Amino acid sequence: MRPEQLGPVDAAYLALDGPRTVGHVCLLLPFDSPVTHAQLRAQVSGRLPYLPELRRRLRDAPIALDRPWWVDDTHFDLDVHVRAHDLGDRPLAEAVTEIAMERLDRARPLWEVHLLQSRDGSAVLTKVHHAIADGARMRDVLNTLLGTPVQLWQEWDPEPAPSSIGMLARSAWGLGTWAWGAAVGAADALRAEPTRTIADLTAVNAPMAPATPFNKALGPNRSWAYGTWDLAASKPTRSALVVTVNDMVHAAAGAALRAWLIERDALPRRPLVALVPISTRHASEDPSGANRLAVALCEIPTHVADPTERLIAARNAMVAAKARPAMGEGTLGVFTRLFGPGLAPASALASRTRLPNRVRLPFNTVISNVPMGRDRFQVGGAVATGVYPMPPLSDGLGLNVTIQGYQGRLDVGVSACSDLVPDVERVLALMHAAYEQACGLGRRTRSHVDG
Repeated sequence: MRPEQLGPVDAAYLALDGPRTVGHVCLLLPFDSPVTHAQLRAQVSGRLPYLPELRRRLRDAPIALDRPWWVDDTHFDLDVHVRAHDLGDRPLAEAVTEIAMERLDRARPLWEVHLLQSRDGSAVLTKVHHAIADGARMRDVLNTLLGTPVQLWQEWDPEPAPSSIGMLARSAWGLGTWAWGAAVGAADALRAEPTRTIADLTAVNAPMAPATPFNKALGPNRSWAYGTWDLAASKPTRSALVVTVNDMVHAAAGAALRAWLIERDALPRRPLVALVPISTRHASEDPSGANRLAVALCEIPTHVADPTERLIAARNAMVAAKARPAMGEGTLGVFTRLFGPGLAPASALASRTRLPNRVRLPFNTVISNVPMGRDRFQVGGAVATGVYPMPPLSDGLGLNVTIQGYQGRLDVGVSACSDLVPDVERVLALMHAAYEQACGLGRRTRSHVDG
């Protein structure tokens, strides 16, 4: 496959690989029957020809300030990427957090698949760098690796990387094309709305995020809790109160964090703020870049005690956030293209100096909701019973919530810095209780109307 330069947002995700942080997303898939290493290896091998992003490695651009390139790995070794572990009596979540904190080798394609054999049975842990795929693209990768078998045969013939001079010429051409396109786009926008300024086009809409115990410099340790919520149980509430699944997730997160902070006498008066990724993959035919998204900064109702009022507040906040994202896809692309080369050294410096203890991020947590298709994941005859995400953290962000849809259910993963949040299981339990309470609101509303 021809070399391809990383998109600006994709390259920015490489900066997540810091002294105490990693930039990959992990998904744990338990299976209903045993899976062998040979079965998993054979299946991944057979599907790789359809996934070019899993056969390419990074190559730095000739000029250090430019973005890296993806080039075919001409020495690809599948055994480096598909591994097996016998955990014995070791807790599954503990093993997952340890594997998740091991950085991917940048001299090889940035992904791994781990087969975990434990007293609970077989499970597969996928580990894919965010530079390769956002949530929507990761769904496609999973469907290809573990979903309905691919019927067509496709060969893979790796292409040698071009010379440094060739890469430099391509980089210069790409930069010139982008600069011209950006200038034309800005001129069109200003002509359409002459009262706007250049600053308006790149303005960031950011509510004020209060201080919390988990918005500090990260330690080296991680914890992770995961569970499943019944999607169908939320339908009466969604119909009665005209809310979405996403609204219910935000309300549950708000209730849980409210209770957790009250237990520590640390609840701020202002609502917490969540960074919410919004996929834009459907909005354009442009195939460039693995990460196609905008980001919204959305208040979550940690300041509201009543469950019904909290759910309505979550809905209104999300409507407002989507109406004016903090950064649209275009703005995000401009920002990361201009400042991307400095993100990695700046992130490392902030980590070493523990800057997040003095300067806060504009958000307190990340809440991501990734819907799944109808495909069922399997290896051989074994079927995955869940897809539990373990999202990455960044310095100053000690708690991350991700929801993954699968087979009519919501699989929830909450990752945390255990130095800041020593009881992540408590956070998940509070979220689950709040979600079930919210599901009951619709049933009570319907009973009241019927009565």
